[in-house]
Amino acid sequence: MKIIKYLLIFSITPLLFSCGTDKKEESIKFFKRGNQKYKEKEYLDAIHWFDESLIQNPKFADSYNNRGLAYQKIEKLDEAIKDFDKAIELDKKYWEAYYNRAEALFLKGDLKNAMSDYDKLAVPFKDSSFYYVSRGNIKVQMDNSSGATADYEKAILLNPKNAEAYTNHGFIYFENKEYILAKKDFEKAISINPKQDFALNNLAVILNEEKKFDEALKIVNLALSIQPTQPFYLNNKGLILLNLGKLEEARELIERSIRLNDKNALAYQNLGLYFQKKGDNLKAKENFDLAKTLL
Repeated sequence: MKIIKYLLIFSITPLLFSCGTDKKEESIKFFKRGNQKYKEKEYLDAIHWFDESLIQNPKFADSYNNRGLAYQKIEKLDEAIKDFDKAIELDKKYWEAYYNRAEALFLKGDLKNAMSDYDKLAVPFKDSSFYYVSRGNIKVQMDNSSGATADYEKAILLNPKNAEAYTNHGFIYFENKEYILAKKDFEKAISINPKQDFALNNLAVILNEEKKFDEALKIVNLALSIQPTQPFYLNNKGLILLNLGKLEEARELIERSIRLNDKNALAYQNLGLYFQKKGDNLKAKENFDLAKTLL
């Protein structure tokens, strides 16, 4: 269950002001407007102003970079990558653009080229905790757990208050069912950032495994208060409710989870458990079999 890629998406703050001559003042003015719209999450307006900036100065690398970030926010990844490419073409040492392109490639599923960009950043970002977390995330997707673990540990060494690093480090333990170690990391992440929803959700799963159902329910509710429509969290809460004997409430949440993501094998498995508890073995088998096809 590699849901890390859905929850662990990273963007750096857009680069601000490039130096320019008097002839480029209009371009810089439009660039500043684009930055403001980006901060206000008005991404289409931001793109408009970066367009205007580039009309005035087609060689303004910062405008390409920031327009790429805006495109990425509206999930136009191909356009974003083209803008990052152009920013890098104009400035071969524009390390932030390399980082942003790596992120966009990661989101697109092009792990090989994303890793290639991260490798280029090894020296300029050698003291950056967030860089090691991002590189570790790609290694997780590439099934390189040992490499990812090393990157997360480096991130923690550089910044002991990096909640993302503890969360993702714990996730590797979690996947390997080393729950004691995973629990320690998740609790540390939550102590740093109580709104670390991925850590909260996974901690709830561990508490459920420990049969601490009431405590697990409390923790998963915290995760859902932050991400109320996250299908994995809804499904996990459904399983906890099954264990608490609240069958109909559990079914409602599990079915909602499936409507949001119909490829989650664990949700069908939990729906099968619901029907099993209700004594409907035929429907239980149907859902168990469906879960097997998705594993």
